[in-house]
Amino acid sequence: MQLFLGQIKGLEFYLDKAEVQHCVKVLRKTVGDSIHFICGDGNLYLGNISFASKSNVYGSFTKVKSNFGSIPYELTVAIAPTKNMDRFESFVEKAVEMGIKRIVPLICERSERKIVKIQRLEKIALSATKQSMKGTLTVISEAIPFKTFCSTDHSNMLIAHCEEDGQKTSITEQLTKGLATTILIGPEGDFSPSEIALAKQIGAKPIHLGSSRLRTETAGLVAVATVYQQLG
Repeated sequence: MQLFLGQIKGLEFYLDKAEVQHCVKVLRKTVGDSIHFICGDGNLYLGNISFASKSNVYGSFTKVKSNFGSIPYELTVAIAPTKNMDRFESFVEKAVEMGIKRIVPLICERSERKIVKIQRLEKIALSATKQSMKGTLTVISEAIPFKTFCSTDHSNMLIAHCEEDGQKTSITEQLTKGLATTILIGPEGDFSPSEIALAKQIGAKPIHLGSSRLRTETAGLVAVATVYQQLG
């Protein structure tokens, strides 16, 4: 099934501008054809095209399914962007495929990258959403300083760091069905001692992701995959 991103206005649907060319030029859809589309609200829709041009596609629609491709948990990963953006983009793609509510690029004391182009990450996330057949769009937040992120409320916050810490437990011990979870993943140089202390001060539980020392994007994927397998 080919999925498109659209929006609903009154009794009609409109494809997003970026989707029109693929629909009309590549797939050669035209008036009278039916397409499946999502709006990011969790539903799957079936649209019947009543107008198609190089710049616009719209028509009538019916809702086919609620909670389309829904995942039974809410996961936020706040993760330091990698110096090599290809690696961070790969994390975004795979994390969205497995199901994640929100990705927050986290700017830490030891971050190698402090500027992130959200628009490109959103395109990658949208493609992964459609490929993995989901009706809800993952939120890609603007990059935020670590201290600022910690100043807001987050339920069941976990921090994966590399320092020796007698309080660390396995991530699997800290996951609970029905409880929204936030996982902090640091940069290649790890969180600084002051950042770890701040996170623990506001209630973040220190965790480990196994016996190996992992790259940032690998640690992020291990965390997402663990939640996916345990709570999905």
